[in-house]
Amino acid sequence: MRKFAERITRIFFIVVLFYIFFVSIALMSHSFKCFGSAFSERLIATTSNPVVGLFIGLLATSIIQSSTTTTSMVVGFVAGGVLSIRGAIPIVMGANIGTTVTCALVALGNITRKEEFRRAYASSIMHDIFNILTVIIIFPIEMTTRFLERSAIFLASFLEHSGGFQITSPFKLMVKPAVNFIEGIFINFFNMPLNLAGSFMLALSFS
Repeated sequence: MRKFAERITRIFFIVVLFYIFFVSIALMSHSFKCFGSAFSERLIATTSNPVVGLFIGLLATSIIQSSTTTTSMVVGFVAGGVLSIRGAIPIVMGANIGTTVTCALVALGNITRKEEFRRAYASSIMHDIFNILTVIIIFPIEMTTRFLERSAIFLASFLEHSGGFQITSPFKLMVKPAVNFIEGIFINFFNMPLNLAGSFMLALSFS
């Protein structure tokens, strides 16, 4: 009975620690949005060179720590006519490289334990290599053949008049109340401006 109680307690603490980890990642992304999203939007909206677009996607995702946010902004720009599909493709590729920064940050959490850090960093580099090699292969093919652009336009023609639906990530549903609560403490309770609140939330997410 005692061993069973210890196991339940350990499982409970593991679940709590995982939840705190997911909240910290979401809080980090949200804090960057407080003072970095407008900068990222301006960069994305004004780029036209495909190589520049690739690096803009990488930089924007590194700033706000969310490839989903970068991609969502790109989709919004394309829908609003601000950005063409041709200009959006390199940015999305860059976002896929930029998202590997998160893996490296997570690996740094094990830097005080040599063996754990070696394994953690090796797995994060694996993610980097996969995404970088994918872009190295697909990017020049896309620039010469435009196969992604043509495929996207072709597939979109089938869904043009079908309406739409939204799928919400269960992790976002779980962590969003905690992130909103923390943001409310800094903005509503301490009456901080958005930029300053973002700085404090970023520090809290790292801690």
